[in-house]
Amino acid sequence: MHSPCPFWAGKQVQDTHLLVLIPERVAGKAMTLDYLGELIQSPQGDGYRTKYHFYWDDVRQAIGSQGSGSSYWVLMTRDVLPGGRWKIYENQCKLVSDHAARTGLDYRLPSALDASVVMLLHHVKSGERLYGDNPWTWTRYRDKNKYGWPVAVGVLCGDLDIDYSSFVSYGSGVAGLRKF
Repeated sequence: MHSPCPFWAGKQVQDTHLLVLIPERVAGKAMTLDYLGELIQSPQGDGYRTKYHFYWDDVRQAIGSQGSGSSYWVLMTRDVLPGGRWKIYENQCKLVSDHAARTGLDYRLPSALDASVVMLLHHVKSGERLYGDNPWTWTRYRDKNKYGWPVAVGVLCGDLDIDYSSFVSYGSGVAGLRKF
């Protein structure tokens, strides 16, 4: 966490990334986007409540009930990668793979479940919203809906919006993620 950030010069990983456990199960239920939507409405302890502002039916049907399969750690950027906004999806994917090749670090696009857990657990704990609306920021994932469009997530009206992105919209970019 104290090493130099591979994306933002002059910063450390601890300043630009979040390290989060993606659990296989919570309270005996598989961790899925559907179940995460329930959990964030009633956080334990002194957490900040939130909800999905919008959860597109095609995304819900395509990946909403898919679990993580196992527990693992992810290290994900707190913002979209520099130089990736307003690019077509294929070029954003190339930005991440080129960075991985250049640095030798196994960065990839996050799944919708991984990134949603990171973003929402961070909010529940701290009250801070990542990928927000100043400027409007959407991040695209490697998951796609039944039409082949990449799933995208952003914050609208203070809550998470899980939608799709068939075109460049709202300053969408991509996050970088490493899985451990």
